[in-house]
Amino acid sequence: MDKPINVIFIGRSGCGKGTQADLLKKYLEKQTGEGSVFYIYTGDGLRALTKRQDLLTARLVDEKVMKAGAKAPDFVAVWVWAGKFVEGMDEKKYVILDGSPRTVIEAKLLDEAFNFYGRNAIFPIWLDVSAEEVAFRMKNRGRADDTDGQIKNRLAYYEEYVVPAVNYYGQESKNKLIHIDGNVRDPQLIHKNILIALDLEKA
Repeated sequence: MDKPINVIFIGRSGCGKGTQADLLKKYLEKQTGEGSVFYIYTGDGLRALTKRQDLLTARLVDEKVMKAGAKAPDFVAVWVWAGKFVEGMDEKKYVILDGSPRTVIEAKLLDEAFNFYGRNAIFPIWLDVSAEEVAFRMKNRGRADDTDGQIKNRLAYYEEYVVPAVNYYGQESKNKLIHIDGNVRDPQLIHKNILIALDLEKA
């Protein structure tokens, strides 16, 4: 690979983005060495923010976003990953982004950011998993924030906000969408299909 690739995982909450991002990270580091991947998970940044209870923004994100299962405001989500970009971007590292974008605004700003850094190999991967399947997975993964109400809210904002971002990559962005069926309950098979789609392995 001439230049490090940049992979963006998009999909419903509970679709397996984190699992696939981790598998891809381990695969790339096995090929090119530990520390060769710049991994950003927006959810971790938001959770870290909520611990700053001295900040009004932190208290509001905790109350209105994390505890409600709602979408983070664009400006906060962008602040999380953009801050990571500013502090940690390295032209020699692969980039894996998990948890953003969740809106068209975020997707366009990501395109702008990658363009600023001279990154051309951008691969938005849509892990397409049905609402019924992700609801089943979230109910069975044991996270305290996966209540019925929060799951319902996450599924609702996916249709309103994330689907238009998926469509943006599919129709407008120069960084064309990769569609991966994530419904099968076999993470290794999905991982294999992602590697093939990224041209990292043969079918």
